[in-house]
Amino acid sequence: MKQLLEEIAGAVAGIYRDAVDPIGERFTFKRRATEGEIKGPPLVLILGNHSSGKSTFVNFLLDDDVQKTGLAPTDDGFTILSFGEKEEVRDGNAIVGNPELAYGGLRGFGDELVTHLRMKLRNHELLRQVTLVDSPGMIDALGDDGGRGFDFPGTVRWFAERADVVLVFFDPDKPGTTGETLQVFTQSLSGIDHKLLIVMNKMDQFRSLQDFARAYGALCWNLGKVIPRKDLPLIYTTFVPVPGAPEPLLPVGDFEKARHELVAEIQKAPARRVDNMLTQVSDFSEKLRLHARVLDQAARDLRRFRAKAWTGVVASVLLLAAAGAIAIAAGASVWYAVFLFVAAVAAGYAGFIVQRALVRREEVHLQNGLDEVFERLYARELLVRERTEDLRSLWRRVHDRTRETSIKLGLLSFPRLRKDELARIDQALEREIPELRSKLHKKTASAREPAVQTA
Repeated sequence: MKQLLEEIAGAVAGIYRDAVDPIGERFTFKRRATEGEIKGPPLVLILGNHSSGKSTFVNFLLDDDVQKTGLAPTDDGFTILSFGEKEEVRDGNAIVGNPELAYGGLRGFGDELVTHLRMKLRNHELLRQVTLVDSPGMIDALGDDGGRGFDFPGTVRWFAERADVVLVFFDPDKPGTTGETLQVFTQSLSGIDHKLLIVMNKMDQFRSLQDFARAYGALCWNLGKVIPRKDLPLIYTTFVPVPGAPEPLLPVGDFEKARHELVAEIQKAPARRVDNMLTQVSDFSEKLRLHARVLDQAARDLRRFRAKAWTGVVASVLLLAAAGAIAIAAGASVWYAVFLFVAAVAAGYAGFIVQRALVRREEVHLQNGLDEVFERLYARELLVRERTEDLRSLWRRVHDRTRETSIKLGLLSFPRLRKDELARIDQALEREIPELRSKLHKKTASAREPAVQTA
């Protein structure tokens, strides 16, 4: 899987460079994934309320007391746990300032976050496969920034977008009731619930089935308010064995099985990484193509309108000038000829002013009428496509960015979208990315097939 991951990461980087960047730079689309983010290791983000057992779970995975644990909040920063031959701790500046790492984008959250960021290197086999990110325990918000001094929901969003697996831990005492938890689900994790693994931890602390049912029901109730799905995702009910802890009163067989399944999902992160990488480049390329095509068509419409307006102005001036020349040739009064020439100049100037006003009015109309441009541009596809709602949904996701770009930069600032550029991104979407996904599925299927035993 590691070799396949490196191969597909290189292919995806090539698609970004050859197909995406030429159009993205000319049509001012949002920043795409960096080389470090593309080629970085699979990422597992671990979230949860304070005292929900996140750090204890990390220590269990690594079979070492890497993270501090306790009932009270013990860590107010993000800790990146990565592989290293020797144990080492790096501070935030060393992390975001290293171009070989995938975390340079965190610098945009300011020095307050950078000081709350660290990396711990450990020589553990799991860390050869994945990188773990342990986060601060979520608490009741104390202000706009939760009293942390940095954008906590924004930082979680940054990690979650790049993560391949996102674990969210809850404990029986706080099944989703903290202010930051609700904020993270509605803001930071919106749209990426396919990566989420919900964990109800500390099952060994329940004293009765009634207590378990009450806490489980409360968690389902709270999740139902923040996850916009008819069916809630699977909730892993488990616990981490701690030496010296009291014996559980409930049967723990199913809870231990859930823990093994959870660890297995983490170990699948490399395969998820490849799939997420292909999904990301496909989604980004589709949105960029739609953004560029609509802007290009709107700009063409405006240029066509401007050409017609100028044609009318020039024609009016030439007609008046010709009339003046004919009048002079016919022996008309010089003053009459001068009048016609002055009228021609005045008509030209007035036409110029009117043309500018009309162009500006038309530009505003196009900026506010991009929906009409989209419908006209994709009329045939919307008629023959089986799932037209997918295309309209994609446009809704792009619309605000496209409109903001057209207003701030002006439609006439955009160059024409060349046929070779469009053909290149079409090739990536219709042939290259599907071929890479097929290669991934074949590799995954072969890995699941049992070995054939011979006598």
